[in-house]
Amino acid sequence: MIEVFLKVTKAILSEFGLAGGGGSSSGGGGGGHSSSHSSHSSSSHRSSSSSSGGGDFNIWAFLICLAVVFGSIYLVVFIVWVAAKRKARQDEKNGVLQVSGNGVLGKEFRDHKKSENSRKVHELANEIFYKYQEDWSEFNVDGVRDYTTPEYFEHAKLMLEALKDSGRRNVVSEVKISSTSLDREIPDEITEPVTCRIKFYFSALDEVINEKTGGSLFSKKYSGISETWNFVFDGEKLRLSGISQPTEAAEYTYRLMADFAKENKLFYSPDWGRYCLPDKGLIFNKQSLYSSDVNNHVIGKWGEVLIQLYTYAPNPGIAPYYLVGQLNVPKEYLGIILKDKRANIQKPSDYDKFELEWGEFNEKYEVFASKHDAMPAFELLEPQFMAMLYDKDLNYSIEVIGNAIYIFAPVRVVKESEYKELLDVLVEAHKRLKR
Repeated sequence: MIEVFLKVTKAILSEFGLAGGGGSSSGGGGGGHSSSHSSHSSSSHRSSSSSSGGGDFNIWAFLICLAVVFGSIYLVVFIVWVAAKRKARQDEKNGVLQVSGNGVLGKEFRDHKKSENSRKVHELANEIFYKYQEDWSEFNVDGVRDYTTPEYFEHAKLMLEALKDSGRRNVVSEVKISSTSLDREIPDEITEPVTCRIKFYFSALDEVINEKTGGSLFSKKYSGISETWNFVFDGEKLRLSGISQPTEAAEYTYRLMADFAKENKLFYSPDWGRYCLPDKGLIFNKQSLYSSDVNNHVIGKWGEVLIQLYTYAPNPGIAPYYLVGQLNVPKEYLGIILKDKRANIQKPSDYDKFELEWGEFNEKYEVFASKHDAMPAFELLEPQFMAMLYDKDLNYSIEVIGNAIYIFAPVRVVKESEYKELLDVLVEAHKRLKR
């Protein structure tokens, strides 16, 4: 900013003959004059300027330049401040949660190791970090129970179940912690459990394996990344209570979905779920596990069915964004599509289109299926289910691909009541296709 100010000031002052602090010699500069001539010329010029009041004019010009430059800087800062305040008010109106990678904006992590308990927490946290990666990779649910809080254990168990239902294993190997930092000093004398947060800096190989074929769906080596883990310490035992990803972003986080999860005894993550995505379909492909973004992940049992609800961006930062509800079934399907006619998506070229006997339903939806799945498509679209879709008028499309059923629509303004209706539709679809 200072450099820009100096450049602007110099440019403006030059217009008033002040560049260099002296006054240019007449006749194009004095570059070809002798020293004595230049001195005389400069002296005569200064004398002439002084007698004509030019010196006073130059001072005022300088002051005007300062006022213009600083006034411009103030105006820019004021505009940015107003825009930020306006966005904050809009975020509050839309239910946006203000969180960051460590869960709290501006939270500083330091290397707190002065007290014996702080050093003990560091040691136990490192052990849990390595153990959790191993247990997660091996679906060792009982192992995870040993060092997690009851609530987070239930959440972790559901996430592992979702991976298993997707026919996948998330293997984290070659894990190496480079450093840890604690958000607070833990007193040596504590009378009740205390919460703390540790930021881990580490490297690891992260893979998603197709359990059926043994092939790799995703593989990436990370180095120098960080995660913030939340713990509860009672003086003896340390328990994991949650994990915050560094990619959590406030602009993609919605309070309404977090509140919906809490009210319905479901579990919410600002940034999780990508490894459970289908790897093919209308809005998914093989690159989805690498390049897409999943936020606001809600998981839990809706009745007896494990459901997932999340926002999905095929290309982060670029529209469209989708609200997606997903569950898995035991069978595999080549493809069934129930497409809302307003959805701007193209059906696969090798699918057949089917007309149903209900004319008003045909005006709202289009039905496509692979030749192999023509019969299951009609099993799904029995009259009771069609009436449910028509009456709810949710403007969502449904796709069955592989062993996943998902219902989706571009995110506009989603009412909280729609989350429940969307999940009700998913569970009804599951009843018809789980056989």
